[in-house]
Amino acid sequence: MPDSIALGYRRVSSRDQVNGTGLGRQATQIKKFASENAFQLERIFTEKGISGVVEKRPAFSDMIAFADAHDIKIIIIEDMTRLARELLLQMQLATFIASKEIDLYSANTGENISRAIYDDPMRKAMVQMQGVFSELERSTLTRRMKAGRDHQRETGKRNGKKIKTVDRNGKIRIEGTPRLSEKQPKLAKRVIKLSKQNLSLYRIAKIVNDEGFRSRAGGILHGPQIKNILRDYELGLINTSKTPSAVECQDG
Repeated sequence: MPDSIALGYRRVSSRDQVNGTGLGRQATQIKKFASENAFQLERIFTEKGISGVVEKRPAFSDMIAFADAHDIKIIIIEDMTRLARELLLQMQLATFIASKEIDLYSANTGENISRAIYDDPMRKAMVQMQGVFSELERSTLTRRMKAGRDHQRETGKRNGKKIKTVDRNGKIRIEGTPRLSEKQPKLAKRVIKLSKQNLSLYRIAKIVNDEGFRSRAGGILHGPQIKNILRDYELGLINTSKTPSAVECQDG
């Protein structure tokens, strides 16, 4: 379910923490909380060697941009000190997240920090003020992203490299999540092999489910998903001449 997709954020500030177990501990707590609350953890953003009182953080900025681009409404941290050591900056960052209508959870306490902010009239007013600036920022970001996509379509390149991915119409794919056949090449190869036995979509779905294959969201596979994989094959978007390991390396 899209509403259950979450991002994680972890931060360490000193060289000792970067080289130690701080990041691993935070990741463990974030993953445990996500699992216990049936959240699908998409990605954990990591801030290394950044002081708790420094407001400009590349990983934090990347996380917010990723959440905006993919309409993700859940962020998990180990606790508020991972946002910042200083209380004022903690509230500034938490308020900024709440202004984007994102639920910020503390894995250690289980608290929905964004909800707590909205329950406080003074903090809610701060969120509303922040929301005005967030909307301006969102509009600016949207224009920049559109300009970037248009440039990629015109040149056929991203970061100086030729874009190799195409959509089902054979056009360069600028955005969007990978197709199931791209994400799971072993599944695609298995589906194609079963289709040559003249089995129904339902029968193929049952077989691959029994073999342990799952959808991108971790659920069972259904006929329409099998049909999409076979359509990709018919359009020449799946190269079955490659070994599974070679395909997987490309995806990585």
